[in-house]
Amino acid sequence: MSKALACLAAAGRHGPLLLCVGVMLGLMLPTLADVMRPIMGIAVFIFTLGAFLKVDREAFQLEARDRKRMLTVLSWTTFGVPVVTYLFVRWTSFSPDVDAGIILTMLAPPVGSAAAIAAMLGLSASLALIATVAATILSPFYLPPLAKLMAGAELDIDVIAMSLRLALIVGGAAVCSWLLRRYASGWIQKNPHAMTGISVVGLIVVAIGAMHGMDRRIWAAPGQAAELLLLAFALNVFFQLVSAGLFFRLGTCRSLTVGLASGNRNVTLVWAAATPFLASHPGIELFLAMSVFPIFMLPLLMRQALRLHEIPSLIRFGARPLAPSGAAVEGSD
Repeated sequence: MSKALACLAAAGRHGPLLLCVGVMLGLMLPTLADVMRPIMGIAVFIFTLGAFLKVDREAFQLEARDRKRMLTVLSWTTFGVPVVTYLFVRWTSFSPDVDAGIILTMLAPPVGSAAAIAAMLGLSASLALIATVAATILSPFYLPPLAKLMAGAELDIDVIAMSLRLALIVGGAAVCSWLLRRYASGWIQKNPHAMTGISVVGLIVVAIGAMHGMDRRIWAAPGQAAELLLLAFALNVFFQLVSAGLFFRLGTCRSLTVGLASGNRNVTLVWAAATPFLASHPGIELFLAMSVFPIFMLPLLMRQALRLHEIPSLIRFGARPLAPSGAAVEGSD
């Protein structure tokens, strides 16, 4: 038991690095990615459970209590980001497929691992969890009409089935977290890094599994893949910086958390829903594929940036320094 806890704690301390390693392993070892692909659903449940275990109840209640702030954050991350994206692509000279791929990527709700990644980076897991869960639960209802309106894409979404699946993952993780807190609260409090490690384990499986078939897509058009990969990174970073700037008055921790949720989108959700439509639009599918990489690779760069600079441009506005990665207490400036 102690060895398992030590391994989880080590994973929690080095989460961003391990995510990068997971992506590279999945890319270089296609067979491993094929093995991990079928268990990604279980992995999503695991990292969601880890995120719930990292969320401090008082911090969560504090975030949820300010309804005006939460509504503003949710409106921006769920609808504001796609609208800005749509206006952006209308002024670009990309191909129609790339334009549609950009819109579909940013139209997706914030990535489900946002709360887990926020915990790794010492940001607000509570705020990320609220933004992620709310947008994801609503996504079966707003994604199809907005995808058709903005990108001309037909999404095949069974609203009832998808809603039940999401409720099972999120609700199941919430119930398991509640039971663990009720009967093992001392153990959870004594092992904060191990709680982060639980999320890391799930995320590594997802990172590897997400590389399923990625080598074939890249080698089929390596030049185009490289261009779209750079574009995907730039888009992710752009929305993280812009969103953090827009919400800087919330303090360093919250503003960077909003940025995290804004730039990292649940690409796989849209990708799966648009599969029939993508058959005749390979350019869209390639951009969606390239958009997966920043989600798992940027946290390492963010970790280094936060350690080296503590985001001085935001601290000037009176925010406190960020909590260390894996810390039990969330920032709530």
